Amino acid sequence: MPVSGIFISHSSRDNAAAEDLAERLRAQGYQSLFLDFDPADGIPAGRHWEREIYARLRSCSGVVVLCSAHSMASDWCFAEMTHARALGKQLFPLIIDDCELRAVLLDTQAVDLRPDAEAGYARLWAGMRSAGLDPTDSFDWDIRRPPYPGLTPFEADDAAVYFGREDDRRRCLDTLAQMRRYGGDRLLIVVGASGSGKSSLVRAGVIPKLRQMPGWQVLGPMRPLRQPVEALAKVLPDGARERFGGEAGARALAMAMAGEADERPATLLVVDQLEELVTTSEVGAAARFVELLQAALADAACDLYCLATLRSDYLAALQTHSAWGQVPFREMSLGPMTLRHFAEIIAKPAEVAGIELEPGLVETLVQDTGTADALPLLAFALNRLWRDFGQDGTITLAEYTDRIGGLAGAIGQEADAVLAALKPTSAQLADLQRAFRQMVRVDPEGRYTRRSVHWQDIPEAVHPLMEAFVKARLLVAGHDAASDDQPEARTLEVAHEALFRAWGRLKRWLDEDRAFLLWRQHVRPEAQAWQGAPRDPGLLLRGGPLAEARRWQRERGDELGDELQAFIAASRKAAQRTRLRRRLIEAGVTLGLVAMAGLGVALWQQHQETQAQLVNSYWSGAVSARDAGGDALKAAHYFARAADLSESADQRTNALVAAGALSGGLELAAMFSLPHSPDAVVVSPAGAVLLSWAGPAVRLDDLRSARMLASKTHDAPVAQAVLTADQQVVSRDMAGSVWLWGGTPAARELAPHGVAGMAVDDAGRHLLAWSAGAVQVWALPTGESLGRLALPQAPDGARFIDGQTVVAWAADGRFWRWRVGTVEPQATWASNCAVRGVVPGEGGELLSWCDTALLRHEALAGRVAARWASPETIDGARWVPGRALVLSWNTARGRLRLWRAEDGAPSVGDALARAGSIARVLVTPDGSRFVTSGAGGDVETWEVGEEAPAARATHGRGEALVKAALDASGTRVLAWSAAAGARLWDTDTMTPLSLPLRHDARLAGAAFFDAGEGVVTWAEDASMRVWRRHPDRELTTPTAPPAGNGRAPGPTPPDAALKARLDALGLHGYQVFDRRENDALVGTGPLARRLGPDDVVSAPLTLAEGVGGGALLPDGQVVLWGNTTVQLWDGTNGQPLTALLRADVLYPDGVRVDTDLLSWTDERARRWRWPVPDTAGTSAQQWLARSSATQMDAQGAITVLTRARWCALPRATPPAGCADAVPGSAHLDQ
Repeated sequence: MPVSGIFISHSSRDNAAAEDLAERLRAQGYQSLFLDFDPADGIPAGRHWEREIYARLRSCSGVVVLCSAHSMASDWCFAEMTHARALGKQLFPLIIDDCELRAVLLDTQAVDLRPDAEAGYARLWAGMRSAGLDPTDSFDWDIRRPPYPGLTPFEADDAAVYFGREDDRRRCLDTLAQMRRYGGDRLLIVVGASGSGKSSLVRAGVIPKLRQMPGWQVLGPMRPLRQPVEALAKVLPDGARERFGGEAGARALAMAMAGEADERPATLLVVDQLEELVTTSEVGAAARFVELLQAALADAACDLYCLATLRSDYLAALQTHSAWGQVPFREMSLGPMTLRHFAEIIAKPAEVAGIELEPGLVETLVQDTGTADALPLLAFALNRLWRDFGQDGTITLAEYTDRIGGLAGAIGQEADAVLAALKPTSAQLADLQRAFRQMVRVDPEGRYTRRSVHWQDIPEAVHPLMEAFVKARLLVAGHDAASDDQPEARTLEVAHEALFRAWGRLKRWLDEDRAFLLWRQHVRPEAQAWQGAPRDPGLLLRGGPLAEARRWQRERGDELGDELQAFIAASRKAAQRTRLRRRLIEAGVTLGLVAMAGLGVALWQQHQETQAQLVNSYWSGAVSARDAGGDALKAAHYFARAADLSESADQRTNALVAAGALSGGLELAAMFSLPHSPDAVVVSPAGAVLLSWAGPAVRLDDLRSARMLASKTHDAPVAQAVLTADQQVVSRDMAGSVWLWGGTPAARELAPHGVAGMAVDDAGRHLLAWSAGAVQVWALPTGESLGRLALPQAPDGARFIDGQTVVAWAADGRFWRWRVGTVEPQATWASNCAVRGVVPGEGGELLSWCDTALLRHEALAGRVAARWASPETIDGARWVPGRALVLSWNTARGRLRLWRAEDGAPSVGDALARAGSIARVLVTPDGSRFVTSGAGGDVETWEVGEEAPAARATHGRGEALVKAALDASGTRVLAWSAAAGARLWDTDTMTPLSLPLRHDARLAGAAFFDAGEGVVTWAEDASMRVWRRHPDRELTTPTAPPAGNGRAPGPTPPDAALKARLDALGLHGYQVFDRRENDALVGTGPLARRLGPDDVVSAPLTLAEGVGGGALLPDGQVVLWGNTTVQLWDGTNGQPLTALLRADVLYPDGVRVDTDLLSWTDERARRWRWPVPDTAGTSAQQWLARSSATQMDAQGAITVLTRARWCALPRATPPAGCADAVPGSAHLDQ
């Protein structure tokens, strides 16, 4: 695995030095180099330089910076440095002439070539090699190992033949480097679907590379299995293991590893298949493992980091887990392989092993990788081809297509061959089917996943068959670590879950047993909860669930295990006691009537059961997609299907409520397309117009009607355009020509050439422009010139500080204040540093920043009033309204600082840190909060004055860049990214208020319009989508605390009659949260139950933090709240209608419940509502398709509708933009 490219950052004026460096690098063995000219000259027109730099830097392993006066003065070179630092790349400054190094390089050892160039280059080569960038750094292949391992993961010994995930390997190494360099989170979780190659990436891609880097000690990889603490002890160094065994507290691991800190700077614990803590590990052992790991990761003394792999469908379960929810981590999402990567997986190991692949074989294999299981199927097929046909040094196309049955047939053919060789009897086949049932579980989305079992639990008659499957690498044998009460035990599991889907016979077996597997998977957690309650009779099975359990006990009792058997037996005894307390009901029909009606009843019941099972399946899929998979679109579609199939009115209503809570009432109102993908877009926040330009053409569109209002074509590409108060347009092209157009009067050229920049005042009534040696102001909308001021040097920018006063500045830090209409500046002063940005404030104040300096100016007095320094380079700053504070940030490092505007003293003790770089910083109008977004996929809300985020949302897992905007009120955040689309969030709680807003193509941008009532999104294919908010349908909103009093938020003791009923049902110690006629809501600790007429008790409704209060709502709904969370439940079937919702009204003083929930303290209040979407005259699925422009197929795949398909959906009135030609267009071509 050779090292990837070295990026050479340099100024175009240093090309000769860069070319010399490249030749020297090649002579040292570095063959993969990125060498380009300064982006100002070298990137073709029309290419986005920042995107280009980011892509090139992301794919490199290290950056050599040629440091000269030219490069240190270049903004483009500075961007390369900051991008590289943000990406965790190694920087190697190489000083080639006199210069002052940028701050971003000061913490890195520079090599100075000026005294002795050859000695300097020798130091550079040594430094690069010590940092792990050794050109000879390739791995040797062990010829005793297969070049294609098959279904089992690649191991560290397979590093020489591991290909296809180079970009992800580099991303993982870079992220670990960032975590170590900048501090913060110490747990990195690689998240990916089953079969995506997570384990192989970490084992063969990352671990071998880390072991070659100085300063890293790698422990593991380990798998949690049943006893994760014992598995952890096995991978610890000898000394740490001895210390670990002698400690019993939560800090046992931290104290054990603290002794290693003096020997190595950092230790990395690798945990593979982290989901086993939820699916396989004993509950107590899993909790102990989490406790130990959490304490160790938080302890700076032991300098421990953790890298883990996790199936993506268990991510949400981990985030909401009571213990794991307290462990901060960073997520790295592993996407699907591309066709190019599949070709590398096939061809490159063959090159290493000296195997010749027949022409056409690689292409055929790649073409066959179009399934979800492509990677494991390909891995197995390649292993079989090598094992059976590769010994002669060639593998042919015919051997693939004819001999092993192609990609889809290889696994099934091999499994069938194992059976054919051993010729099992029918009894052995039945035992084999039973054994595979024990090795499978069903995940929340209904997919088969593997489960490790003990060898002694496999029927002895099929042990020879199991050994044959192990030899064929279809099963994997392992060992469970010994514990205090259990000896070491041999285990067995399938090599990969693809076996469940690719072997036809096994898939048929599992499908036949699906009902049993689903039931066992559903009831096992209930049994575990009962065992740990301790044995709370309220958790026992009753009625239909108990009858179903007894049926499976009769049919499959030997497969239930002791825990389930005890749970069912206790449930039967409780049911018998209940029946004895009830009076026998006399039969009122004759035996003959029963006999005649029997057949009809049976048929009706069969239909009802089938329908109910389907509805329950959609419910389970929806809850899993929402809470475990983080897929709100899929969840909404499942809820819609459940609503359409529900025969119960209450169940349909609740399914619609669940779907509506996800959609938030945001509906697609119009679609249209621009002629070309725009270079930039400007949207009127208060109005409903969109301004866009591409090349020399600029146009204005009405977002309500989806009509073009006006357009203008310049003689040169457009550089900037702004909207005026009257929705006119001022546009400037690259030649400096400025035009006013789009309304009355007719289009008018304000300046023929030379304008470098322009701005409009807050009222939209004056235009300010600057050019070489002057600033000028025009009145709007007339275009009348109001004055021009000549300046002794070219201004770098200018801004209005009120309607008649302008401040301009030059790049060297000189400032001028000018009263419009006069011929001389009223004041001039110097900041004595190169200005990088200026923000006007109130009362004539300005905020500017240089490299690491912040300055507060009093423009009316013409002076710098305060100056202070930041430890980091400042990339942006904002005033905090009403707080006399200044917020600054460093983009690359993700650091923010709050300062007192008066004197620059820190308002918060240390820098505020986010996990990735910063793309947006937004301050709310009241100055109480600010929002950050950027790399990594998260969006955070911070309360001013606090050192940690108040709320965080994951907008897109592993997204390279997330941008965001605030509405005018500051209560709503619109976030977007290229891959995840756009989504609306509540600012204070980061509760999602819409489904993801998607296009066919990658999203390019999003914005509010119409005073926040509308949202517009646009994609890279020039498609535009206009969405309308319905605030009364949004899940939550902040509000003012009410004047009156509400109910006390806590429970009350039951009266004597209700207590007797509860005691009779075994619900001892339950308190009352609400009573309505014959219904009561009762609970204790984290559990609540709805108690209905005839003592019908609902399934447990849970709130992990403990139920602080609750209320019964119409349609059988129940709302529960704690000190920090809220959740809505279906009180009949026990399903959560919403995800767990974070509240910002903590420890509420009062609560009011009607159809919605209002909770408050003295300082703030929040309303939660769950309206039913209006689906009158249509199905829930049609409603969802119209509002989201998405549909779900029979396999559960989401499709984004094209404009034609969306317009064709049935509706009463065609939406805007659906007619091919719109008569009466107000288009003005200017």
